[in-house]
Amino acid sequence: MEIILLTVEDSIAKSSINIENELHKDLSYTSGQILSSMNSEPLGRDIFSKYIHTNLGDPALFRGTKKIEKHVIKILGGFVQLPPSGDGIIVSGGSEANITALWAMRNNKIPDYLEHKDIPEVIVPESIHISIEKAANLLGIRLKKIPSTSKYQIDLSQTKKSISERTIGIVGVAGTTALGVIDPLKELNDICLNYDLFFHIDAAFGGLVLPFLPDTRNRFHFSFELEAVKSITIDIHKMGRVASPGGGLLWRDRSYCKAIQFTLKYLEGRPKQNTITGTRSGASAITFASIWQNLGFEGFRKSVLTCIENTKFLAEEFSKRGFYIPIEPVINILGVKTSNNYPIDINILHQKLWELGWTTTIVDGFLRFVIMPPTSKAHLLKLMDIIDKIMNVKS
Repeated sequence: MEIILLTVEDSIAKSSINIENELHKDLSYTSGQILSSMNSEPLGRDIFSKYIHTNLGDPALFRGTKKIEKHVIKILGGFVQLPPSGDGIIVSGGSEANITALWAMRNNKIPDYLEHKDIPEVIVPESIHISIEKAANLLGIRLKKIPSTSKYQIDLSQTKKSISERTIGIVGVAGTTALGVIDPLKELNDICLNYDLFFHIDAAFGGLVLPFLPDTRNRFHFSFELEAVKSITIDIHKMGRVASPGGGLLWRDRSYCKAIQFTLKYLEGRPKQNTITGTRSGASAITFASIWQNLGFEGFRKSVLTCIENTKFLAEEFSKRGFYIPIEPVINILGVKTSNNYPIDINILHQKLWELGWTTTIVDGFLRFVIMPPTSKAHLLKLMDIIDKIMNVKS
């Protein structure tokens, strides 16, 4: 049997792909029909591409970019009353921010972790984002998941019962993935103070929604004014409208970073890093700073309130048609269900909508809709017309 050996050039040629043909298969945020994603059509594309070469991991080369990162942290910190001793970093997204937060939690609470015999435990709601589970897997932490109440928030009574000598912290969510629910942050804070626990808030999505709602500080207590809060995740590539990747992590005090800090002896100035990745894009920080300069607080507020108005409109339309709405939307996320005797099952509806180019997701048994800026009320009226036709065909 003859054996044919391919050269490197032959192998590469055989692996070629028609890039344009493949990209035509991608869906577009501008269609208004993507209702499954917490990302959106980005603003400031020209700024992002112009500064795509910048690297926050090498501040000696990019001193101006580093200063802009500090400026962005100041903006984000202003939303949550970050104290003067506070600091933060711009990272690749909510997942990296949450993993970094739990890394710091573990190392601050257990400085000699490698010699520690017991597995540390972190208490989390069952609605927690998958990134927290990744963090636990990577860091050797055991998660104790607490069931939700009828309001889909973490159960405070079960939280207290789950605390042990191995517990190092609690994670609360400000904008759950399935329903956009805000956990009882003040009450979780009080528990953490009573038991000397590290409190992290995952507000990857809600972090740039809640600050623009009326009376947020009194309604949701989403703030570093809660004394036990050591860190907060806020993404800038979701409602911040920056092209991916772009996440943010805020620290109550710079000292918390030291537990995960490494000195880069091979770079000029021997910078200290407290991030998972060394090289970090500066383009997202620069773009957010530019978007903020253009839109300001009122521009962001208008965008957020429009999304929430459209979300509530969609909830009303589903309610008129007999769908079950578990909670009135707090932010721009809606989940709906149907009863067993309803004309159509949500799984079938989900499948039919995808076939017609309208993307949704099934999360925790709910058909979930995320209403981002490209989706208008006109899009939602068209969506409901399509749903009516699907239901009539089914029935």
